[in-house]
Amino acid sequence: MGIRHMAFAAALAAALSATLVAQQAPTGYHSISCVRVKPGQTAAFHTLLNGDYHKVEQARVDSGAVSGFIALRTVIPAGTDAGCDYVLVAFYPGFPPAPLGDDEMTAVLQKAGVTSTLPEWRDRLSAVADLVSNNYTQYQVLVGGSKKGDYLVFNSMKAADVNECVAAQKRLWQPFAEQGVKDGAQDGWAVNIQVMPRGDKDPSLVSSVDIFPTWNSMFTYFGPDFTARWKKVHPEMTPDEAFSEMDKACTIEHTVLYKVEDQINSSK
Repeated sequence: MGIRHMAFAAALAAALSATLVAQQAPTGYHSISCVRVKPGQTAAFHTLLNGDYHKVEQARVDSGAVSGFIALRTVIPAGTDAGCDYVLVAFYPGFPPAPLGDDEMTAVLQKAGVTSTLPEWRDRLSAVADLVSNNYTQYQVLVGGSKKGDYLVFNSMKAADVNECVAAQKRLWQPFAEQGVKDGAQDGWAVNIQVMPRGDKDPSLVSSVDIFPTWNSMFTYFGPDFTARWKKVHPEMTPDEAFSEMDKACTIEHTVLYKVEDQINSSK
């Protein structure tokens, strides 16, 4: 699938799991696009992402079509084991809009100051990367937010009952995350469910996101003072008891570490 379909992502949002934008509207819908950079095109992809692609996303944010945009670079796993080299996320102020038509997308390019015609734009995208997948996801709870340079840990979870998993996350981890944001131990935390596609053959529907301000903060988060910080929030249970209770509701199947390479927030 060529990244001309990435224009579909641009139409859908122009582009795992959180804001990640502090100004995110309460609907919480966002589009997540997984992108693989073509061999030998890394530098060209960076130039496009930081240049005209950023302009297009800025124009969509300025117009109110989307309420925010982030570009995440996969850090771990790396190489051929990485499902995505980049994840492009666009946040909606309401329900996800229908994909843009050619005339609408042309108008976006013009508003962004991009001189390429729509066919040329699609060719530029296709030349540097491929769209691997795209899905709609919705926040169930969001604490704090992200900023450029943050590290984002995305946890895909297996849950027999999605509602029970989300409820357990809110009960056990949300208060701890709120305290962590207050203490500066982390920048944000979120729980999401995948809205579309969904079915027996689709990936896990529930995910959680931990956002950290630095590389070292990811490791110190579960360091020697973790138990003391946990007891401050949950004096009624130990971390082991909480993990055991959580495992009954949902378990982490896969974790990916990203770095926030670009972020556009709405000023509205």
